[in-house]
Amino acid sequence: MSILDLPDEMLLCILNKSNNINALYSLVDVNERFDRLALDSIYIRGLDFTGNDKSQEFHQFLDRFWTSILRRIHHQINKFTLGQPSIERLLYVVDYPQLYSLSLVFCQPEIILNYLIGGDSILVRLVNKQITHFNLKTEFRTTELFD
Repeated sequence: MSILDLPDEMLLCILNKSNNINALYSLVDVNERFDRLALDSIYIRGLDFTGNDKSQEFHQFLDRFWTSILRRIHHQINKFTLGQPSIERLLYVVDYPQLYSLSLVFCQPEIILNYLIGGDSILVRLVNKQITHFNLKTEFRTTELFD
């Protein structure tokens, strides 16, 4: 018996137990069935890119994720959790029309000022016009800015 013999319901249960970023990265473009399951709108509503985000492998991961996956699903994403290295690589490259929740995780709190200063900042525009839940987490504390 192979994994391809399992019914879709069982495969979705397995996917729901795994990290959706890693599952997307591993399953997209494998075959048509895995594409359909991994790119299901329910499964990709919320994406968390705060894993091991300081390694070179993570940057290569982001490059492939952007070129082969994110361009296909950006219009379906509702929630984003981004670490410092992934903000410019993911948030600034495409519009996310369904995005309403944004969590940012920073190791150095002063760096957030670079993203929040200036009226033409994409982050400022998102927070002012689209985001209804914004969470900022630093290594020192978490601050709920508005909900």
